[in-house]
Amino acid sequence: MHFDIEILEFDKVKSLITNYAETTLGKKLVDEITPTNNNLEIKRKLSETAHALKIVEEVSNPPFGGIRDLSETLHRAKIYSVLKASEFLDVIGLIDGINNNIRFYKQVKDSEIDDISLDDYFYNLESVPHLKKEIQLVITDDGEVSDNASADLRKIRHGITTKQNKIKDRLNQILSKNSKQLTEAIVTIRNNRFVVPVKLSEKNNFKGSIIDYSNSGETCFMEPNSITQLNNEISSLKLAETREIERILRELTIKVAEYHYPLTNNLKIISTLDSIFAKAKYGLMNECTMPIITEEEIFLIKARHPLISIEECVANTIAYDIDEKIIIITGPNTGGKTVALKTMGLLSIMVQSGLLIPVKEESKTKIFDNIFADIGDEQSIEQSLSTFSSHMTRIINIIDNLTVGSLILLDELGSGTDPKEGASLAISILDYIRVRGVHVIATTHYPELKAYAYNKPEIINASVEFDVDTLSPTYRLMLGTPGKSNALLISERLGLNMDIVNAAKENVLTSQSEVTDLINKLEKQGNNLDKKIREYEELIVTGKDIVKENEILKKDLLKEKINLKKKINVEQSQLIKDTKKEALDLIKQLEELKSRKDIKEHEIAELKYKTKNLNLEETDVSSTLNFVYSVGDIVNILKFNRAGELIKKQKNGSWMVKMGSLNSKFNEDEFEFIEKRKEVVINQSRMKSKVKKNIRPELDLRGMRYEEAKYVLDKYIDDCLVGNIPHATIIHGFGTLTLRKLVKSYLDSNNLIDNHRDGEGNEGGNGVTIVYFK
Repeated sequence: MHFDIEILEFDKVKSLITNYAETTLGKKLVDEITPTNNNLEIKRKLSETAHALKIVEEVSNPPFGGIRDLSETLHRAKIYSVLKASEFLDVIGLIDGINNNIRFYKQVKDSEIDDISLDDYFYNLESVPHLKKEIQLVITDDGEVSDNASADLRKIRHGITTKQNKIKDRLNQILSKNSKQLTEAIVTIRNNRFVVPVKLSEKNNFKGSIIDYSNSGETCFMEPNSITQLNNEISSLKLAETREIERILRELTIKVAEYHYPLTNNLKIISTLDSIFAKAKYGLMNECTMPIITEEEIFLIKARHPLISIEECVANTIAYDIDEKIIIITGPNTGGKTVALKTMGLLSIMVQSGLLIPVKEESKTKIFDNIFADIGDEQSIEQSLSTFSSHMTRIINIIDNLTVGSLILLDELGSGTDPKEGASLAISILDYIRVRGVHVIATTHYPELKAYAYNKPEIINASVEFDVDTLSPTYRLMLGTPGKSNALLISERLGLNMDIVNAAKENVLTSQSEVTDLINKLEKQGNNLDKKIREYEELIVTGKDIVKENEILKKDLLKEKINLKKKINVEQSQLIKDTKKEALDLIKQLEELKSRKDIKEHEIAELKYKTKNLNLEETDVSSTLNFVYSVGDIVNILKFNRAGELIKKQKNGSWMVKMGSLNSKFNEDEFEFIEKRKEVVINQSRMKSKVKKNIRPELDLRGMRYEEAKYVLDKYIDDCLVGNIPHATIIHGFGTLTLRKLVKSYLDSNNLIDNHRDGEGNEGGNGVTIVYFK
């Protein structure tokens, strides 16, 4: 198995794909991608990439962000090497990433994507919630060991704080009493001991020990004798604190070690998925598709070189019939021959590496045992090899190692030597390869190879088109049409003396003229065939345009239907307004009669009540009339013909619509109103009330004090649970982290909370917390 990756620049393609990977290990796996000739493995990898592409297109990107490379951390935990406190936060990041991807794939399975290629990866992700809770009991969100990690640690830190406060009290007394001996009335710390700045001239008069000097040398930092014992006690307590923290971290490391296998396996799965989705995202951005793998047929429709931008690249169809094995391309320099050669080779390597390729759907290709390439001028000065020798050395190596299932790419075959000998050698090489049944694309300038190809049914003549009017190449590959020399025509167009041009034409040998006539005839036939093919392609495009117009017409009809409904509702609304006006007039009359006649109060009240009830009906109709949509409205998504519920209105006027478990954004002209949200009716003691509470999907606690935020948070969570809200966003900001700790502590202690996580980069980062309800 041999693939000329370097010559065909496959590493450049991998470099582009790496940019789409989100994790360090995912990028590493992309960089390690290599082609294979294992048919089953190739089909599996292609299916996985195609499945990932559907998910990215129809759902979204998986949440791989924030997952670090924990290979070394997990290995150290396995051998009980104590982890740092901050490393446990990375473990929580992995656990959260696992949970997020498990939830994400549930959402994918609820969508209409009918594919199971990635099921094994996502279903083998194992949640480890108990470990996360264990870590959160010990490690704070800032990566420090919590005071509550153990009773001993809490006692030690309390002791340190108490003694530090005693020291500060004594030092404050010293500051006021001995202020004349000090350079500044402050307390500071030097060498982990509390000190005061004493004037150098007063050091012998101040009762204490010198701990340090200032940079200027004019101040000495002294520890008063009255606090020496307390400082010593604090130092002892800090040593005890260090020992206790190490003990706590060791125990926590052992707990991480107990989950070494699921965490390591999860990390491996996430990294593999990241590399697969990186390939899918590259394919999406470069309009790639999955070709059909066949035994012998090759039909790459509108193939593009992946390293040339979509806007600049001229797409060409490269095709072999089942009995055809060799394509010989002729044409001018810089006309695109070598690009066509490299396109075939590079796309084949990409397919056999599990990558989608830039071709149209329904393209077909086969799996090659080897892909050999002799491209470009690889003249070696060190080995004293000429261009011809360099090419020939590589061709010899190819011939010695080729197999029946190989693809061979030969650029300028036989060049670098006498034209007659070069052409003869090129024909002999192709003859030797031809009988061995391998696939070949060769480029050449030799006319002898064109004639040679006509006598062999397994060989296809091809050329790159040249526009004689503009004297420039079009880069179009023309299969079945050999290239011809345009030297005389170009010279004539450029203004060369006609006597010279005519003399050159007369000097062309008769045999060459016959071959040229044959080529011209075939070229004309090929051009006619190409013209018909282009006409057929235009018909296909026209058909697609008609389908598109039908879709637009369908939408227009739906809009007209909505307008008709609007017109009807206008009439209904006017009728209601007129009725209400009459009722109000009647009430006014009754009020006037009340002062003059004996009319019962309850009769007037009853009339008022019936009139006011008209407001409900009018509100419902007017909402339909003016199409003032509100959260909870049920609408029909026009392009999917599927019902959805309005979740949230965006700043740009569009709406977030929930269809099943999938949320998507739509403009108001992309859906139509069906009905208002159904109200919940509660029966209690013959009383019926309607719950109309609208629960916002997010709560902003910024600017609130602790107790106020706690009360508001508790009430909001209760509302969400009663309203059966699946998830919500709590905005607490960054600040002093007090609100963040309140939110985290509250959610951890609430048994009705399924899970919570920090926001992603586009959600507000660590300034928000996303909470999921059971």
